Amino acid sequence: MPRILIAEDDPDVRSFLEDELTSAGFTVTAVDNGADAVVAAVEQPYDLYLLDMLMPGLDGIQTIRVLKKITPDVPIIGLTGYVGLGYMAQAAAYGVICLAKPVVIADLIREINEAIASCSTS
Repeated sequence: MPRILIAEDDPDVRSFLEDELTSAGFTVTAVDNGADAVVAAVEQPYDLYLLDMLMPGLDGIQTIRVLKKITPDVPIIGLTGYVGLGYMAQAAAYGVICLAKPVVIADLIREINEAIASCSTS
C-alpha cells in the first residue's frame, strides 16, 4: 500500500484529501505545514509527497527544495488554489506537477499512481 505524506494548512482540505486518498487505498499521513512535512519525511519513508503551495512558514516551493535534497527519489505533487501566482511554473522547475484546486480526486489519484509507477520503474 503506497504511503503518501500530505502537507496542507487548510484543515478542511487536509481532512478531505486524507479521507479520499485513504478510501482509495493509500496509507496517508497528514501535516499542516512544510516544516512538519520535512520532519515526517526524515522520520519515515514515503512513496509520494502531496504539498500545498501556499502554507505559512515553509511554503510549498521551499518544502520542495528541502525534500528534493533529503529524499531526491520521492515524487512530489503540488496543489494550489492560486494559479496566477507562479507556483505551477516554480514547481515545474523542480520537476513537480502542480494541480489547481479544487482538485478532482480522480485526476489526483491518476497523477499519484503515475508518479509512483514512474518512480518505481526508474
